Amino acid sequence: MARRAGVSAAAVSFAVNDRPGVSPDTRERILTAARELGWRPSASARALTEARTRAVGLVLARNVEQLELDAFFVRFFAGVERVLTAADYALLLQLVPGGADAALPAYERLAAAGRVDGFLLTDIELDDPRFALLEAAGVPVVLAGRPAGACPFEWVETRHEEGLHAPVEHLAALGHERIAFFGGRADLEHVRVRTERWREAIAAAGVEEGLVVHADDDELAAAADVLLSVAPTAVVCASDVHALAVVVAARARGLDVPRDVSVTGFDDSPLAALAAPGLTSVRVDYGEFGEAVAAALLATIGVGEARAFAPSAPELVVRGSTAPPG
Repeated sequence: MARRAGVSAAAVSFAVNDRPGVSPDTRERILTAARELGWRPSASARALTEARTRAVGLVLARNVEQLELDAFFVRFFAGVERVLTAADYALLLQLVPGGADAALPAYERLAAAGRVDGFLLTDIELDDPRFALLEAAGVPVVLAGRPAGACPFEWVETRHEEGLHAPVEHLAALGHERIAFFGGRADLEHVRVRTERWREAIAAAGVEEGLVVHADDDELAAAADVLLSVAPTAVVCASDVHALAVVVAARARGLDVPRDVSVTGFDDSPLAALAAPGLTSVRVDYGEFGEAVAAALLATIGVGEARAFAPSAPELVVRGSTAPPG
């Protein structure tokens, strides 16, 4: 490369590592030669030079099977990867069955071994045990979601909580007066917020607050059946997976969706459009969320600059799973 550009080896080192010591014209000549020769920077060599791993960690406390239908993580990962790839960073993903407590050893191992430059945290819990551990470890951390209380780390959030008003208003306008709520684990911050916003929307619409049921992914079938046992005319769900569990439970009881019970989901996953009937659902742009969280973590690490995040508003997509009560 030095021979092709007509410069010294030291000048090449300065140019390809973006360091001072060469003029702009010389730097451009060296980079042009590099491109012509098909040269690419070595990630491992750069990591050694910068004392960085050029990787960020994400530990998910859930089974692989739970991710198969989760629209949030598919879109979130896509956004994260777009930003990391552009910065020549990689995502180190580890799955650990159980809650945040079960994932603590994985965080300890990764932090102690210096395998990542920082962590993305998802599934924020109300009293999250990861905060103290990672603060003591002194590693950069950014939360994908708003914490419930004091938190030592930066966090990024969508406008997902605004998305609970539209389905309630839609159902109330159709004539429903007994609307239930079906959500995930009650100890997750985003579930707590969605439950509160649903209650606010119910009060604003002047309709009856129906039964509230929370269930993890491995309890959906039984929980959905319990919910339907009190005969709500409509159910607002905190995810499309929860909504589809209600549709399946309704059919098992001989109920028709939407004639006997209307159902709304959240996430607007591909399953929402493919379901029969199509699932009325709230769409949130989780791709842009992943991009914003990854960019915030890279800025915290010292790679790139912090940038403001203006999340898109959620949107209700109306399909065939909602109708006036029978």
